Amino acid sequence: MDTVVQWNIRGLRSNFEELKLLLNRSQSAVVALQECRLGECQVPPRDYTLLLLQVGSPGGEAALLIRNGTRFSEIDFKTGLHAAAATISLEKTLTVCSLYLPPNSPVSKLSLAELFEQLPKPFLVLGDFNAHSPAWGDSRRDGRGRMLEEFTAENDLIILNSGEQTFVHSGYHSTSAIDLAVASPSIAAECSWAAHSDLCGSDHFPIFLNFTSNFSSNVNTTSFNFKKADWNRFGDLCKLSLDDSVADIEQFT
Repeated sequence: MDTVVQWNIRGLRSNFEELKLLLNRSQSAVVALQECRLGECQVPPRDYTLLLLQVGSPGGEAALLIRNGTRFSEIDFKTGLHAAAATISLEKTLTVCSLYLPPNSPVSKLSLAELFEQLPKPFLVLGDFNAHSPAWGDSRRDGRGRMLEEFTAENDLIILNSGEQTFVHSGYHSTSAIDLAVASPSIAAECSWAAHSDLCGSDHFPIFLNFTSNFSSNVNTTSFNFKKADWNRFGDLCKLSLDDSVADIEQFT
């Protein structure tokens, strides 16, 4: 079964050997990399094709590594964000986008919407969002985290993170969850998310995404017409079902 990996590598050249070991262990079909810090004439690992889009500062590149023999079509889109994307044929054809949002650069719902609207569905957007929120396991919420919560809710997107920490601050040794996997609803249920136990030379853990055996081009997805929902009745039922006895998110759901 094909594996998709995402990783803020903190320098492709400096962690090149670690990347090769990671590829050999995981047999990854696609790798979404952030903070590649690419120079000229960068050679990709053996048996992989390198796709990248360089925008702005040299520390902000996003790139895709695609295993040779995997059918793909690179996506040419317009964005001011650091991103690279391709439509890739795995068990199912889907779009994979690598995205890096630098911590001190402004990001708006509009800039995200402009990018996401250019990605053929279904898609996975994998990257270092530098956004903090308890919704995906971080200990705090910042402005970007709040904005991203709203953006994913308004656009019916699913964040696949399990709540594990993805980043270790090299100075303070504190941890946070800022590397996110955002998916179209139609493939979210078939995708599992797990962080690696080793930083592999970076300050971000590599993340593995695997698809269940139900992930195929013949899967029939259920859709709902929310305009026909009886929201008054829904509200009444919520009031009857939810009280102070709700102890955890599973019970709430």
